[in-house]
Amino acid sequence: MWKRERRVAAAGALADSLSSLVGERVRLVVHDNRSTMVSFRRVSGLLHYRVHHMFLDAPKDVVHALAAFAGPGQGMAARRRDAGGRIDAYVRQHRARIGEPRPAQLQARGSVHDLQAIFDRLNAEYFEGRVEARIGWGPNRGGRRRRTIKTGVYVQEARLIRIHPALDGREVPELYVAAVVFHEMLHQIVPAVERNGRRIVHGAEFRRRERAYPDHDRAKHWEEENLQLLLSHR
Repeated sequence: MWKRERRVAAAGALADSLSSLVGERVRLVVHDNRSTMVSFRRVSGLLHYRVHHMFLDAPKDVVHALAAFAGPGQGMAARRRDAGGRIDAYVRQHRARIGEPRPAQLQARGSVHDLQAIFDRLNAEYFEGRVEARIGWGPNRGGRRRRTIKTGVYVQEARLIRIHPALDGREVPELYVAAVVFHEMLHQIVPAVERNGRRIVHGAEFRRRERAYPDHDRAKHWEEENLQLLLSHR
């Protein structure tokens, strides 16, 4: 892990480089997340970047890709696609730098649903006990009302499943929570593949096996009927 002074200096240099390349004011936040490595948004004339710390010492071509990923102008879609491919390749090369959370940070027993019990049942019934992963609730960040929600995430390198705390409510049926857990467990059995320079996470085999899960349709229907309930979680 970088010392704080070096990290601050590197973050400042990266922000200056991005600002020069995109021709906009840039605010850079460096994080240690394990899922989304790069994101950006524009607010009040300021370009906000969030990047994983692995990018602090990225080579020039990757910094240019970060700039192109958010850059406006003609041909934006094609540039963003090419830049995304270069960024993905860099992340794959440096996956060892994506940290695993400390075990103490992971809680499987929620106020309503016990993720470990659900995991163990699914592992025995559908995976012959082959899935080896830790599971727990993600942090409850609160804040403003969201427009989308990522109900679960599987971190391949850490063999870790996190479930969004919005699902730990009495109004959320266990069949839905179990379907989300099943989806994340399936990622270990049917991992992502590289095809024509693209990383395919939910390929045909993954979708086939997910649809074969007995409660898949009922869980999907419940989500469609109750999406606003999940989005309103604080």
